[in-house]
Amino acid sequence: MKIQAIMSIIPRTAHLLSQLFFIWATLDWKVRKARRAFESELVNQGIKAEDAKKLSKPIKVLKDQIMNSVWEIPSKWNHRHSPADQIDG
Repeated sequence: MKIQAIMSIIPRTAHLLSQLFFIWATLDWKVRKARRAFESELVNQGIKAEDAKKLSKPIKVLKDQIMNSVWEIPSKWNHRHSPADQIDG
């Protein structure tokens, strides 16, 4: 019974992890593409390329914040359920 439960969990976990990896990879690519398009549009409107890069930097910062918060969730969960928390004394 336990082996059967574990065997059913493995493919689901692998599928979930593959989806998370795909989201991570495509998010990075799409943010880069959006930044370039934004910078290009600003340059077409007459703004210097250097200033356009400065204006588009918050897009990357926001993406980095999102990714950091996603990676912090498992570490917070592991910390809350660590064996050291269960020891009284």
